[in-house]
Amino acid sequence: MTFPTTIQTTVGDSLLTRITRFFDGSVSACLIEAIQNARRAGATRIDISRIESDRGPVLRIRDDGCGIADPVKFLTLGDSGWDEKIARSEDPAGMGVFSLAGRHVTVRSHAAELDAAWQVTITPDAWESGMPLDLAPTAIDKGTEIEVDMAEDWVNALEQAVKDAARFCPVPVWLDGKRQPHESFLAGAARVEKWNGCNIGIYSDTIHVPRELARINFHGLTVPCRLPHIHDGDGDPGWYAKVDIIDAGHLQLVLPARKEMVQGPALEALHEACEAAIFRTIAHKGHHRLSHAHWLRAKALGVFLPEAAPWLSAWTPRTAEADSTMFGERVAGEPMILMPTDQAHIEQCAARALASGQLHGATPVEPVDDFAGYAWYDQLPRVLGWSFRVDRGEGDVFDYAADTQLSQVLVSGRVDAIELEIAMQASAVSEEPAEILSLPADVLIVPDDCSTELENVAILLSADCTITPSELAWLLEAACFYHVDDCDADSYHTQQAAFDMQARFTANMLLLGEDAAVLERVREAIREHVAWLIPKDRAIRMQAVNYLVEASFADNDDEAALSAAE
Repeated sequence: MTFPTTIQTTVGDSLLTRITRFFDGSVSACLIEAIQNARRAGATRIDISRIESDRGPVLRIRDDGCGIADPVKFLTLGDSGWDEKIARSEDPAGMGVFSLAGRHVTVRSHAAELDAAWQVTITPDAWESGMPLDLAPTAIDKGTEIEVDMAEDWVNALEQAVKDAARFCPVPVWLDGKRQPHESFLAGAARVEKWNGCNIGIYSDTIHVPRELARINFHGLTVPCRLPHIHDGDGDPGWYAKVDIIDAGHLQLVLPARKEMVQGPALEALHEACEAAIFRTIAHKGHHRLSHAHWLRAKALGVFLPEAAPWLSAWTPRTAEADSTMFGERVAGEPMILMPTDQAHIEQCAARALASGQLHGATPVEPVDDFAGYAWYDQLPRVLGWSFRVDRGEGDVFDYAADTQLSQVLVSGRVDAIELEIAMQASAVSEEPAEILSLPADVLIVPDDCSTELENVAILLSADCTITPSELAWLLEAACFYHVDDCDADSYHTQQAAFDMQARFTANMLLLGEDAAVLERVREAIREHVAWLIPKDRAIRMQAVNYLVEASFADNDDEAALSAAE
């Protein structure tokens, strides 16, 4: 055996025997290809109808285009037969008719340039066999008509498939004599730009944009595509692009299904054009909240934007069950200081100390890391970190921060003093050492394991702390409560109510003593579980000892009992 001196690419004859597997066999695929071919043929109207034959239901698709001049090319796999202009602008593959493969099909067409019409019937077995088909003259006077036998799944899906195919199609489509709804693919765009045979529409998103959203319209055929989606630096709604292709042969669809774009330099150029269009749309607004990285990217694309609007959200201490930062009111036009992100129990206790002190007259604000690089943001003072210093008297002093591993078990109660020590830097570009600021604090919550069990939480109060039981209970809930979403856990409401009762009992025990705490818990239990059983305007005396409960109605004349009930 000897090898040939040259080889070349070719198409094997066996390819035709697999043609029924090139398309998914759906009515949608059939309609898309038929409508695209009708549009290329210059059709001004496409009529789709359901008719009955002796073989069962038949789908008829008819257009008023220029017809098919060469029936041989019409059935030649890979030879589209379209003129140079269509071939350049749309890259037709000559495969569309094979979306009908495996079905009984009759085609009639009037070739306008020849002023003659022809007809052919393709049986299901003829698609893959390559058998000769009889071509006969016909009486059709304009355009092309295709009749396809319909299976039950086609009958059921036809109406929605036609509606989807007609939605963005530039040629009017009719189904059983009824005009199908049509809309512009770029309807609702904030701004539209023309670029290399495309229209680029820019949208401001108000909700999450799904990945499967159709971003590109190819003359009525829509496909998803990863085009730019630019968000604001602080998480506010961003901007995304959609593209309506008009005459752009450099942008191609993956064959044969045409359900995605071909990756390559042309698509990369479109991606960049969409980026620039988004930035120009933002420039028309006159203000923005883009990240510094996006600001630099816009500059690289020739779009010069001002810096992001110089405002930030007021700092709000995190709660234990919050998944992310809770943004406060907008702060602008006044001194600001950037706050660190820490664990909820530390932020909640620090917030009490900050409420009574000043950070050099600046308002605490939430940091936005994506703004780093803007001059106004880099010049802001910032808290680098903080810790609590606890003085328990007689020289017993320790420091506590998020990463502190205590060598001793803390017991809830009063201590001599608590201070919040804050490390502050004048700005991001400052070379001065950090300034340490001390503020008095009145409460420090130290969880062994921040959970819904308060038995593992130490609560330290300064000697002069005047917090009320209700305030302390609220602080414990904010600092420590998060609901467990295991399948065997109670509902959120049940968990929250149980923690709330435990927090109030813990606060009462610490601030009012055991007797007062027990009595208040009994009163709560009666109010929640018993009070509704007592008739209106009646009073009941109760006495409980060692699980024995005595109850009797008080005399209605007993003013003291009635007053107590009220």
